[in-house]
Amino acid sequence: MSGKFRAGNAISGKEGRLFLDGEELAYIKTYEATIEKNKAEVPIMGRRMTGHKTTGANGTGTATFYKVTSKFIKIMIDYVKNGQDAYFTMQSVLDDASSGRGTERVTLYEVNFDSVKVAGLDVESDALEEEIPFTFEDIDLPEELRDDFN
Repeated sequence: MSGKFRAGNAISGKEGRLFLDGEELAYIKTYEATIEKNKAEVPIMGRRMTGHKTTGANGTGTATFYKVTSKFIKIMIDYVKNGQDAYFTMQSVLDDASSGRGTERVTLYEVNFDSVKVAGLDVESDALEEEIPFTFEDIDLPEELRDDFN
């Protein structure tokens, strides 16, 4: 996207969907995934500032869902009872037609949930939510979108 920025080009976070192994999770409230570089400090002779060398990366994220299913509890119980640790493919689709930008699909691979709330009650809550932190081991963005934000 080049030229002058217009407010209408800002992408709305409400215009998205989330899929877990191809199944749409319509009860998603918030979702974010982050890649953080692992860096080693490298002292350099004659410099007062420490250098840094990237040595790898770590993928983490958090998804918050409205509580409408026991799906995530069942995944954790399967691990606790049977030792079956589940890994998934998760894809977020951001498609705000009014922005004029098109559709962005970010796919995460080898997604593994870190923790799941297995029970909760809240007399003050209108809608129960569950926040699920996760890690992931690979990521993809379709080739045609990689040059979008120059």
